[in-house]
Amino acid sequence: MKLKKSFSFTDKNQIWRLLISKTDKIIIETRNTETKEAFFHCYNFLTEKKIFKDLQLEEKYWLGIEAVDNDIIYFHHFAKPNMPEHKGIFAYDINEEKIIWQNSDLVFLTIYENKIYAFKRKFEGQDVYILDNLTGEITKVLGSDLNKVNEILNIVQFNEDYSQYKYPEKYNNNGNYKISEIINSEIKNKEIVENVETIIFSEYLLFNYYMKNKNNLLDNVFAVYNIDKKKKVSSEIINKNLNATSPDSFFCYKNFLVLLKNKNEILVQKFI
Repeated sequence: MKLKKSFSFTDKNQIWRLLISKTDKIIIETRNTETKEAFFHCYNFLTEKKIFKDLQLEEKYWLGIEAVDNDIIYFHHFAKPNMPEHKGIFAYDINEEKIIWQNSDLVFLTIYENKIYAFKRKFEGQDVYILDNLTGEITKVLGSDLNKVNEILNIVQFNEDYSQYKYPEKYNNNGNYKISEIINSEIKNKEIVENVETIIFSEYLLFNYYMKNKNNLLDNVFAVYNIDKKKKVSSEIINKNLNATSPDSFFCYKNFLVLLKNKNEILVQKFI
């Protein structure tokens, strides 16, 4: 098995969020905090083909993504700028590249079996509604039946499937001498800050660490080694001159390695 470059994404704005749908669409959110603009980009993860890039909706900044399901992105607005409270649901069809329905009064709660669960705030409490995911039509009013809502939320949480993902874990020197030797050889004579984070994928050890540089700031280094051969495949600085450590710089999805570099670049490599 070896690593082969699949595709890359680079943008002038900072990458804010990355989501992968169940249909293998990768949705990337980028933001310019100076001009107050948010952009959305979508690629087919498996074919590497661009679906859309630099998508902007009518609201240019104060919006975000609630969920992605069946190639529909569910956006939200904010009740007030600079406030975390969500308001409104805007369903955007990835394949048709357009908003297919919107509801400005309700707030997204969850999605289950092609039904949107949403609520509307009242002076005391809230009323919950079920909406058709394709039309936004209200099909049922649950009112303030919190027991039913909590039941659905628990089911959704229980059924969440992350089996296709591998996320880095803090290295704890668990007795695997090969891995210990590899990591120690990589970080030898370097001033390391915080824990090394690792993923083991087949015969590969993927890990990143933070080291102090000559500016007394942090460089984030990502390395790949073949465990059995104890051989370095690659090692590079993916973020320079940081004031603090930054989480979520890499993960694996299916047989892909996804690497976030310089806050504005995504590199995807495939294990083949």
